[in-house]
Amino acid sequence: MAGLVVTGAAIPAVLYARRERDYDDVLEAGQRLTPDEATVDAASASAARFADQLRGIWDLRLTGVDHGMLGLPANVELLLDVGPSGRAVRGYLGLPSTLRSEKPAEYRVQGDLTGMPEGQLRWRLLGSDGVPRYEFRALLDEVWGSWSDAGSASLNGRIVDLQRPLAQAEQDCQFVAIKRAFPEARERTPLAPALLAWLVSAEHRLFHQLWHASRDKWRRLDPDKRSALRGLGWQPGPRNAERGARGRRKHLNGSGEDFFFMHRHMLARARALQPDLPSWHELPQPPVFIEHDRQAFIRYHDNHDGNSVPPAWVVSDDEELSQWLAQIKADNSHYSNFQVWESQYQDPEYLSRLTLAQFGSEVELNIHDWLHMRWATVTRDPSNGMPVTGDREQSDYATRWFRAENDFLGDPFSSHINPVFWRFHAWLDARIEDWYRAHQRYHPGEVLRREVNGVNWFAPGRWVEVADPWLGPLTHGCGNGEQGGVAFESQVAAEMEVEVMKLGLRIALSGEEKVPDLLKRSPRRPWYARNLKVVR
Repeated sequence: MAGLVVTGAAIPAVLYARRERDYDDVLEAGQRLTPDEATVDAASASAARFADQLRGIWDLRLTGVDHGMLGLPANVELLLDVGPSGRAVRGYLGLPSTLRSEKPAEYRVQGDLTGMPEGQLRWRLLGSDGVPRYEFRALLDEVWGSWSDAGSASLNGRIVDLQRPLAQAEQDCQFVAIKRAFPEARERTPLAPALLAWLVSAEHRLFHQLWHASRDKWRRLDPDKRSALRGLGWQPGPRNAERGARGRRKHLNGSGEDFFFMHRHMLARARALQPDLPSWHELPQPPVFIEHDRQAFIRYHDNHDGNSVPPAWVVSDDEELSQWLAQIKADNSHYSNFQVWESQYQDPEYLSRLTLAQFGSEVELNIHDWLHMRWATVTRDPSNGMPVTGDREQSDYATRWFRAENDFLGDPFSSHINPVFWRFHAWLDARIEDWYRAHQRYHPGEVLRREVNGVNWFAPGRWVEVADPWLGPLTHGCGNGEQGGVAFESQVAAEMEVEVMKLGLRIALSGEEKVPDLLKRSPRRPWYARNLKVVR
């Protein structure tokens, strides 16, 4: 704006923009300026992490001579929630039987995350009349707190009766609250024993890890290492025409078809072992805010159907990974990313423009990797339950990592043991049929069905590039067993195949092992989080 015209005179914009003269009275000594107009304030990174630690179900114990002043028994239940990007704490305190019914809770919780030192919190209990009755002053236990949501947490502090005159001595009433650990999907919806036995086997764990590692690392391997993998039959695709999953030609080399085909092959075997294997028909919704539906909040944090998103964890030596985990697990990412993918991958017009290889590559490197990490809980050492926040070392094959408890979704060595793996891979597999229907609509007769290695698949043509999708040595090498070691000629053959796959993994991951010591200081990350991008 060049200027303003006032009563015929032009006033330069630079003068108009200058701050107006202030004739207001000056504050006297000791007087405090009250806040001006409000601004939209989102939680800081540290406040958001504190909110993650608070959000959930707590078992609270009242102690002290006057612990009965609330009119409750010593052991009660506390529900705490903080809205997305919020700074206010809401919840309920009362008997478990009341909180899980349609009755009003004994008390409502009201507080905020402002004005207190880090790790400290105040909230008030409101009675049925809406009047604040008691104040809780809490401190997050530092020992548990250092694990963040990787484990449980504890709050302890004292309770003040807000109806009691300040001139009187405070009553003796304290509390300790322990947060319940997030229930794992395997605890709520375990896999059938026959399927689980196949998945936890060394043969299948190593098969799944090496199948992904060979494809992901192929572009980074020098000619000697590529030749070594070819010698083992573990090159990703036909010899000298391999199909790596990453790099500039990932969407042009047919690797996306390998991704879709191998997982459809896995699904067929899994469904044969567990015919009622659950699958998603749509992506699960984020949690409901506690004040909108208390029962839905409880069901979500109880992980009643195994589909709840586990809380993010904090990696002390990797701030970038910690931020990314918080972002990908936040409600916002469901609406900004996952629902967009859900729409695009069921949109006939969008799908009709993609070859099967292009579609598979896009799915693998976008929603697939994010699904793995959004529904992942922190890696835990199966021998003692301690969190391993950066994941196990990829070449660590100690016996304890082969236990069924190791079902970390962020690592192909363990992800397929997790029940959620099969739900979202079944959902992804159904998108192949959406792709087929899209081409039948827009390009009738140009995509033909065909059975390949016992799998309902498609014949090569304009929209399908690969005639022989890669399943590992079974299709393009010298392997002598079914995929993942389902059947070998003898136990000796099975054990030999395990050692071959370990050798293949050492070759595929050898670039990491030979990194100079200076670069080795970079933190270790879960497999599906190695290509993360943090939004600043």
